[in-house]
Parts: sequence; C-alpha cells; structure tokens
Amino acid sequence: MTDAPTFSLLAVAAVVAYFLGSVPTAYLAGRLFGKDIFQVGTRQAGATNVWREVSRPTGVWVFLIDSAKGLTAILIARSLGLNDVWLILPASAVILGHWNSPFTRFRGGDGVSSLTGVVLGITPFAALPAYVVIGFITLRFNSRFEHPTLWGASIGYLVYLVSTLSPLVPVSPEVVFGITGLGIAILLHSMVYHRRRLGPVEHIPASEEPSEHRR
Repeated sequence: MTDAPTFSLLAVAAVVAYFLGSVPTAYLAGRLFGKDIFQVGTRQAGATNVWREVSRPTGVWVFLIDSAKGLTAILIARSLGLNDVWLILPASAVILGHWNSPFTRFRGGDGVSSLTGVVLGITPFAALPAYVVIGFITLRFNSRFEHPTLWGASIGYLVYLVSTLSPLVPVSPEVVFGITGLGIAILLHSMVYHRRRLGPVEHIPASEEPSEHRR
C-alpha cells in the first residue's frame, strides 16, 4: 500500500466522484423521449431499464455514459495523486452518487454500469476481458434474463479474478478485495430494492382460498 494521502485530498476526490455519479443519465435520457424512467419497468434509473422501456440504442448510450462517469472519477482521483487501494474511496462515492442522486430526490439505479467504469479505471488491463464479457451478456441475453447487467457483472467478475492472477497484470489483494466489496454492495442494493418494490407476499387463509385450490 502507498503512503496515505491527506484528508483534504481524499475529500476532494470523494466529492467530485459523488457529483459525477449523481448525474442522472438514465432519467435525462428517458425524459428526452417523453418517459419518466422512475415510473416504468423496474422504476430504476439504469441502462437496462432504459434499454427496455425507451430504446436499445438509448440504453447502450446510457451504459457507456454511466461507465464513463466511473472511469472519469478514477482518472481525476489519479490526477490528484491517489492510487492503488486509495482509489476505492472515490469508486465508492461514484456508486453512492448513482444510488442517491440529489437531482432526482435521491433515487437512482443499481450502479453496475458505473462500477464497470470504475474497475476499468483502477485496473484497466485486468478489466478489459471482463468488460467484453459484461457487454456481450447484457446485449445478447437482455430479453432472457430479468437482470442481465447483474448476470453479466457476476460472470465478468469471475473473468476479472482470473485476469488479476496473471503475473503480467499486477493487482494488489487490497484492490481486489475493495472492488469485490463494491460488487457485493451493488448486488445487495439490488436485492433489497426489488424486494421492497414487490412488497411482502400476502398470505391467504385456507378458508378463503378458491375451492379449486382446496381439492
């Protein structure tokens, strides 16, 4: 691990990253075509929802722009002097901004696209193969999986882990653990959101069930 940067440097990198992550790309894209992305489909401001509810080309652009937000945040953090495991802080701030954008009353999406850009910025050579896998699965199996970006990210993560084991692509264990933590956080965030959206399953007493179910 490198020497610890100053608190002010970390704060600036985190604030800039949060602002970039909070730019509501999916919401703006939906509005451009007359749709409120928070009222259609999964009601999340993400590339997948835009792909399904607005148009496929628009969904691709949202994915690329959200990914670019994550990449830009890391590049700015690097220019400020942050590197190695310290880049996990602005990476986390990007995801938090995407989840809770002040421009959309602290609503957002899962953050998979932004994480893709973050990983590309922190470990570019290890991330490139995973990036290709995520893009292929998301585009190829969008209509078959309920959450194709999460499937793509899960499989892409396995490819990423294999890539980090290569001696040609040195990646510190702390960075891998940090990125893994972000991935798990996004997965849990998605699970909690969809559980809340669906709500609890109402229990119907046996005495009130239709007669055909009691045969």
